[in-house]
Amino acid sequence: MRQRARLRTYWAIAAISFRNTREYTINFLIHFVNFPVELVALFFIYSIVYWQSWLLNGTVVIGSFSLFQLVSYLFVSIMLQKVLPPGSLSRQIERDIDDGILVTYLGKPVDYMGHTFFVDLPRGLLFLCFGGVTYLVGIFLLGLPVPLLVNVALFLPLMLVAHAITFLLYFTLALATFWVGRQWWLRQLVALATLIAGGGLIPLTFFPPIAQLVLSLLPFQYSYFIPVVILQGFYTPDQLIPVFLLGATWLAILWVLSRVVWRRGRNRYEGAGG
Repeated sequence: MRQRARLRTYWAIAAISFRNTREYTINFLIHFVNFPVELVALFFIYSIVYWQSWLLNGTVVIGSFSLFQLVSYLFVSIMLQKVLPPGSLSRQIERDIDDGILVTYLGKPVDYMGHTFFVDLPRGLLFLCFGGVTYLVGIFLLGLPVPLLVNVALFLPLMLVAHAITFLLYFTLALATFWVGRQWWLRQLVALATLIAGGGLIPLTFFPPIAQLVLSLLPFQYSYFIPVVILQGFYTPDQLIPVFLLGATWLAILWVLSRVVWRRGRNRYEGAGG
């Protein structure tokens, strides 16, 4: 009963956050316009790249990706960069701890982690809708690959996994403020590592084999690479089981780590008087 009440509270927080997001109408529309502009830019730039590749090497495939597959991959990656929790979320947590604002949350009937997660969630869902609509238009106007319904059905839960893993990374990192103060350089480093090692800039299949092996064991790939290539249907059914198991394992590890660090940091925070 208590858990149901807490869940209702979280959804109420998300609903309020969604209404607040809609209040900034101009900013809301600018973000929507960004998607088609970025898609057209990607298509134009990589059309030139593939044209040059064909002239020089007589090939229209780069790193096992055709032009339309690579544009599709990069566009969905850009969409995920906007959907997933931003680095500013970590800054906000650091500010709450450092400035003493966290004290106001400790007395509330909801967990601070859950509150922070659900405040950010509507922003991500809005960007997912914007990006999805733009991709549909790109299918008709640019000839982007049409994902199978089964791949879309697999992509959506992986989106939640990607969101949760990225959130837990930033949340746990921000909790270091309990001990060492704000570490902007570490936050930037982790954000860059997530973008590069996660396949946000280029597919991980573009990396050397040894780098691919190492990156395939890390959680960063679940932020970009894994959801996108599953949406594109690059994995066979027998390959999906270990991919999902590894993702669930990393999610559990990061969850336990975040809770341990949070409890120790909170106890230290309360012991110091906030």
